[in-house]
Amino acid sequence: MYEGIIRWAIVGTGYIANRFAQGLGEVHDAMLAAVVSRDEARGREFAEKYDGEAVYTDLGTMLTEIRPDALYIATPNDCHYAAIVAALNAGVNVLSEKPMVDNRRQLDEVMALAKEKGLFLMEGMWTRCFPAVRQARDWIASGRIGRPVTVRAFFEMHADPNNWQWWKAGIRHAGGALRDVGIYSIAMADMVFPRMPEKMFTAMDSNGEVDKAFHMLLDYGEGRHAFLGGAFNQDADTTVEISGEAGRIRIGPQFWDPTTATLILNDGTVGSFESPYPATGFQFEIRTVQDCLRKGLIECPDYPWADMGRVTDIIEAARREQGIVYPADGEQGAGSRQ
Repeated sequence: MYEGIIRWAIVGTGYIANRFAQGLGEVHDAMLAAVVSRDEARGREFAEKYDGEAVYTDLGTMLTEIRPDALYIATPNDCHYAAIVAALNAGVNVLSEKPMVDNRRQLDEVMALAKEKGLFLMEGMWTRCFPAVRQARDWIASGRIGRPVTVRAFFEMHADPNNWQWWKAGIRHAGGALRDVGIYSIAMADMVFPRMPEKMFTAMDSNGEVDKAFHMLLDYGEGRHAFLGGAFNQDADTTVEISGEAGRIRIGPQFWDPTTATLILNDGTVGSFESPYPATGFQFEIRTVQDCLRKGLIECPDYPWADMGRVTDIIEAARREQGIVYPADGEQGAGSRQ
């Protein structure tokens, strides 16, 4: 069905949209067919920068007139759900920035709609698509480190006040460190232990609306644990360590967009994998999505819906335990048929 060039549209023209477009430029069989921006001038500037063919200020009009092969959504968190529903109802495949939706109810609705329409849907967990992460998964699957027992993953940073999206620190757009950066830590734990934890212990530092830092211990039973964190107000070692009974794996230097994976066995054997890349690294996710489209898949094997669901459930349980409630939590389902 999808032969030749894959035609992408991007909703949003901010920081992440720019990084995605840079990655798109590294994929020879992908093109930017359209840009959607509330500000037409900004949209035109974005399109000119990345060789976009058309600019729109209305998503619905773009979906009808352009009918792209895939839509990438890079707007604030609370805007994702409506854009996903609109795209799926228009017959367009979707890759949405994480967190894809505001809660589990919305996730169930968009997955059901994608299944009904036979369309691809993925939350943008680009980390799963990097060669270094795939190598680490292969080492785990082949038993190189024995039975995995511990994951340590911390995505913590001091937000640069001159180069940051301030809506991430507020409740209006369903922000917070847990969902913005912590989701990567949780998804890394879920990659190693693909099941719900038996116990969960959380701690958060609030700014009065959402968390600016969180830490979490997930107990998966039988001696398996994940120590996780995410923050906007502190720095940490951003290399992931996955320990097993026969060795350990380190992924970094930034585990969410890594270039290296290192295997360190208990007998002293060390193996290394390096995969430097140009641009931003979004090209790996884009190629993965395009492979799925050409195979007729509606889920990505690297980050299937079951994984998305578990990560969503952990986040939802943690934020509600800490008293963080989003406006969308109290709404009745909008209904994917509307």
